[in-house]
Amino acid sequence: MMKIEEVVGDLILLVLENHEPLKKIGIDKDKLFVHVKGYDENGMWIYHPGFRVPNKTGKGKSKTKKLKASILIPWGFIVSVVHFPDAEGYDFPSPFEMQIGFE
Repeated sequence: MMKIEEVVGDLILLVLENHEPLKKIGIDKDKLFVHVKGYDENGMWIYHPGFRVPNKTGKGKSKTKKLKASILIPWGFIVSVVHFPDAEGYDFPSPFEMQIGFE
């Protein structure tokens, strides 16, 4: 039997449902490969290596910049979790070798 703590630190496929509110943070697909940072009673925490935020420093001409972020996906949006234990590239992946997250 699988336990949710076994996916922490791994790359998984999240299948979402009724995720319209998540579009406000850029999640517009119902299937998403994510790197799991943790979980709690509210949902699953995922890693996003290039989350766009307003550029408050005023440096450069870009109005936004990319930051590393941890994002909470509430349990109510998660329909299924697909885990790939011991699969090369999916078990403890390097974020520098794989596109993770969303644009």
